[in-house]
Amino acid sequence: MTSARAYASPTNNQAEIEQRIRSHMQLVRKIAWQIHGRVRDVFEIDDLVQIGMLALVEAAKRFHDIGQATFTSYAAVRIRGSLTDHLRKHLTLTRLGVQRRAQINVAELAVKAAGGDPANRELVAAELGISVSELQAWRDKASSAPNKSLDEIYDDHSVWFADDGHTPESAIVADELRQTLAKHLKRLKEREALVLQLYYVEELNLEEISEVLSVTVGRVSQLKKAALAQLREWMQED
Repeated sequence: MTSARAYASPTNNQAEIEQRIRSHMQLVRKIAWQIHGRVRDVFEIDDLVQIGMLALVEAAKRFHDIGQATFTSYAAVRIRGSLTDHLRKHLTLTRLGVQRRAQINVAELAVKAAGGDPANRELVAAELGISVSELQAWRDKASSAPNKSLDEIYDDHSVWFADDGHTPESAIVADELRQTLAKHLKRLKEREALVLQLYYVEELNLEEISEVLSVTVGRVSQLKKAALAQLREWMQED
């Protein structure tokens, strides 16, 4: 198989570059979500999307069509490769940061239980058996490890609730509907909400979602149907 590098040749056509980027932004999000399914405990989806976007921009600049591959194929290779390289470089550091954060939290609880001030660096360092300077290094490492949360995925700024140019009267009704839907989306179980996010917002198909969640396609279909049925029930009650 011809290497992706063989398809690459710099281009200075700015309009062509911008068109490639605009038409493949969804590809970045799709690949980022697929990879996020395997590393969701240590990497934010927004960070992966940003890295993928940088790879897309670079791919758009370098691609030259010589009949060996489509830009979509070339971009997918570059995006996935860039994300994989990032994970390899940062996964060990991130895991260590998570461990350090947990160790510091345990030490602070122990200091507090003993009647001390958990904000006292000397006491916390002593509990950990390290120096104050080492404690600061641990804190720096811990601060670089992201906290994972899906709490803010579903909000009024989601594309689920985008304004399509209603009249003032219909806009009021639509806004009330959006608020009601947003309220009920937050009531869903985390996995059911994530399935809807991936299917309707990120536009992944059932097979891709099954890969992200490490479940069968049938299970994804069940979660999707259950979530939609529950939303319909709640909406009818209001």
